[in-house]
Amino acid sequence: MNIVFDFGNVLVGWNPAQLIQQHYPRPAHSPHTPESAAALADALINHQDRLDFDLGLLESEELAARSARRLALDDAAHLHAFVDRIPHVLPVFDETVALMQMLADGAGGADEVVGEHRVLYLSNMPTSFADVLEVRCPWIARFEDGIFSGRVNLAKPDDAIYAAAEQRLRLNPAETLFLDDSAKNVAAAGARGWHSELIIDPHSAKSVRDALVKHGVLRAA
Repeated sequence: MNIVFDFGNVLVGWNPAQLIQQHYPRPAHSPHTPESAAALADALINHQDRLDFDLGLLESEELAARSARRLALDDAAHLHAFVDRIPHVLPVFDETVALMQMLADGAGGADEVVGEHRVLYLSNMPTSFADVLEVRCPWIARFEDGIFSGRVNLAKPDDAIYAAAEQRLRLNPAETLFLDDSAKNVAAAGARGWHSELIIDPHSAKSVRDALVKHGVLRAA
């Protein structure tokens, strides 16, 4: 079977409000509150500029400049520094990465893996983020292949990126299992005939393990 992993909230953490609280500089007398961080994250994420960034149509400096103007933020340079810092500080879900590596190793892995599988990825990821993660996370090389949205100018849940994945990654939908944390992305893959599972607990490998057991990739404990 083809096992296709998303990255955000499957293999690495993606919590924009938390990232803002921890890494977006603010004066000591006016720190981000959980509420202000959540509001800023929503304003930054839910906008066409962010989608264009994921699509590889916008660089981080221009994203920061546009967002600062739109949101009347004081210093676009601070926002730019924050955006560029993100891929360096995304937390890695080590237990889920270990599961991925076990699948890549094939049937020999702890007698848990049933059969042999191709291990791939399909992730909405700006090119600059992908470049950093590939250096920071050597385990990415364990994937047979994959697609980051910024490198193909397509993004989930657009049907075109799934079609591109089928062609480039040689995927038979009926023999493909897709793991993603977005209900829209999972539904779009399912509409093409992929087996798709929503990962509901990004802080635990249990959701991924349960999906793999459900589809006969791993033996039940």
